Amino acid sequence: TPDVARTLVQAALEDPDRLTKNVVSAYNYLSDTIAVPSVASLGWCLGGTWSLNTALALPAKLDAAVIYYGGGITTDEARLATLDMPIQGHFGLLDMRPSPETVLDFERALDSTGKTAQIYLYANAGHAFANPSGTRYNKAAADLSWDRTIAFLKQYL
Repeated sequence: TPDVARTLVQAALEDPDRLTKNVVSAYNYLSDTIAVPSVASLGWCLGGTWSLNTALALPAKLDAAVIYYGGGITTDEARLATLDMPIQGHFGLLDMRPSPETVLDFERALDSTGKTAQIYLYANAGHAFANPSGTRYNKAAADLSWDRTIAFLKQYL
């Protein structure tokens, strides 16, 4: 239920170091135990923020990162400069988590540090535009963003 999900998210966010250790362990399992040839992070909303956080935790190991409306993205150039993988981001122009201004600052920070980045802002799309079970679903933006995501992952994985 939404209440249970909210409680779980709040509990998780109280210990970001534990979340970081979890994603690093997942990467190590995929890379070392299963020996997959490449690994990307991909997430929506909080997962979008954590897709970027995973990239920041594994700056020279992760092969690509995709962010869907991650409200907690950083625009700190020093942090973003550590990244050594291509980044793709999908955001709605009607979203305020993050705002279009923050998304543009994020894109500028990636560009100024020489990162390979594809950042998209979708018109008439708000937060959670790609969630077909939500009230803000925008099929056109969701379909286009997914097509772009698949092409990006095919290119970099």
